[in-house]
Amino acid sequence: MTEHQPSSPEETRWIAALDHLVGTDVFRVDAREDEERLPSLWSRLRQLADDAELPDANEVASLLSRVASFIARPDDWAQPYEPMVALQEGRSTIPNDLTEEELSILGNITPLLPDTMLRVRVADVLAVCSSGRERMKWYEIELDALCDLPAKATARPRETDAWDRALLVARRHGVVFDEHLDRLVSALSGFVFSANVSEHPGAVADLLVKHNLARSDATDIAERLRELAAEFSKSNLDAYRAYRRRAAQWFDIAKDLDQANIERLAIVRSYIAEAEALDAHAEAGSHARSGHLYEQALKALRLIPRRRREALGVGDLTADLARRIRSSGAATLGMMGVFESDPVDLADLRAASRSKVSGKEPLAALREFIDLASFASYEDDHKQAEELIQEHPLQSLFSNTHFSHDGRVIHRSSGRGGEPIYGEDPSVWRQMIQIYEFRISLTVQGALAPAWVALSNDHRLSVGDFLQLTQQSSIVPSDRERLFAQALYYGYDGDFITAAQLLAPQLEHLVRLHLRNAGQSTTTMDERGIENEIGLSALMTRDSTTEIFGPNLAYEIRALFCGPIGPNLRNQYAHGLSNDSVVGSAEALYCWWFMLRLVFVTFWNHMHDAQTADSHEPAERSQAEPEDGGA
Repeated sequence: MTEHQPSSPEETRWIAALDHLVGTDVFRVDAREDEERLPSLWSRLRQLADDAELPDANEVASLLSRVASFIARPDDWAQPYEPMVALQEGRSTIPNDLTEEELSILGNITPLLPDTMLRVRVADVLAVCSSGRERMKWYEIELDALCDLPAKATARPRETDAWDRALLVARRHGVVFDEHLDRLVSALSGFVFSANVSEHPGAVADLLVKHNLARSDATDIAERLRELAAEFSKSNLDAYRAYRRRAAQWFDIAKDLDQANIERLAIVRSYIAEAEALDAHAEAGSHARSGHLYEQALKALRLIPRRRREALGVGDLTADLARRIRSSGAATLGMMGVFESDPVDLADLRAASRSKVSGKEPLAALREFIDLASFASYEDDHKQAEELIQEHPLQSLFSNTHFSHDGRVIHRSSGRGGEPIYGEDPSVWRQMIQIYEFRISLTVQGALAPAWVALSNDHRLSVGDFLQLTQQSSIVPSDRERLFAQALYYGYDGDFITAAQLLAPQLEHLVRLHLRNAGQSTTTMDERGIENEIGLSALMTRDSTTEIFGPNLAYEIRALFCGPIGPNLRNQYAHGLSNDSVVGSAEALYCWWFMLRLVFVTFWNHMHDAQTADSHEPAERSQAEPEDGGA
């Protein structure tokens, strides 16, 4: 950092206040806090602001503590910071709250801040609050600070957001910051080559992929990641597979498809070997765990084109894995009801929901959030519908006309004894849907919405965090992990309608995928030989869907996504039939939670093996062999 000469009495005043803070131990580097640099600074600065000897030093400490408290949102260009705390009564500071005087104070002291990460943060905040040349000046200070960091400081887990943001800034401004971008990329790729596995070089490699950088070094990075994978081959199979997955991704970037497929096949074989070892020992609950591993193997294998599988000598492996999944009796979708909650007094539901997710580590809090409600029970809703019809028999005798929100007639259903809907008497199905829609509204308003507020206040999860879930969840197709992660992040960030519009079509794809795994055809062919996919509503009319997904999950898919009676989310979102009223709707939030639960349960079962996976019987699978192995 070059020597800085004050240019005005005001600047001299605030630099003197900063010097007073530097004379304390507030900017000390504590190895125990190394991964929590800005949070630890926030805590010490906040404490110092309360008892600083000089008023100016007190004000500087208070101002810096507020900036250190901002929660980074590196994927949001327009609003890259959010408050640390957001409550109904108010929230903590964000950059837009800073006054002109406060911004001036920060501008006077930023070049002299002794802590590099704090200097990066303050410079970026000043850039966000500036325009024109002033903005570019602060961006340059931000990038210079990061470029000057030692190589080993490149990717501390809690500092990755700063690098993510800096790469975005440099790329968005093109030639202006080309030199800085080159230096940043050189530092990051150099870290991948030099760091040991305990320093998390894989996360840095992921960052380069995210920003489409270091492509000229793709082969070398891929080989380095393969070397790092070898260090985990006996000690940590999940880490071993994660590094080989990264290696495959980088070989793809290098256009070396043969090597990429070799990496993917190694992942497949690793899953199979682990599953076979579990089956051989016949441990309690091992079949549930091995079923998950076989599904992950099939998921990885699908990334290798069919023609390439033949060349690698595994052309029949797809069908073999599909058979193993069925024979293991651990079909992933059959374990969706695995979590159970204690009953909660309805009057205290909102408070109880908030308390369940508060004060816990992120993963545990997310698990509690997922567990706030269960998937719908077909048996319970059917029984309740029958009882209501017995109490009020007249309403079941007449046909019903159903209108859309814009007045169109979209369905006419018969009275009792008419044409069945999903195998149910139409009057019973109508009553079941009313019960279902009421439950969605109650669940969202009483449990999910207040708990989401508490959860998102306590923990700032990123797209990368959700990507970890989707990569480890066997229900998510390999070629859609990032799409699912992005959609789940949108919902976590409060944009439920965007999340739902992305996720509803993906639910349709999941249904097709699992039907094909069970040997079911999901397409039709016309007289011209053109093959078309069958829509979700038509697929869900099949009796086999209940066998494959289980009665509860099949019922909920039909009730939430299919048919004109009910929310019919797939049709509403896919055909542009939604209007502004859906933006804050309970159905959108519930759709996001429903898909998050599908993804999270398979992730959680993977992490906790038989303890959760064996607590429910898996769904009965179809005995038909797949004609093409489900590929």
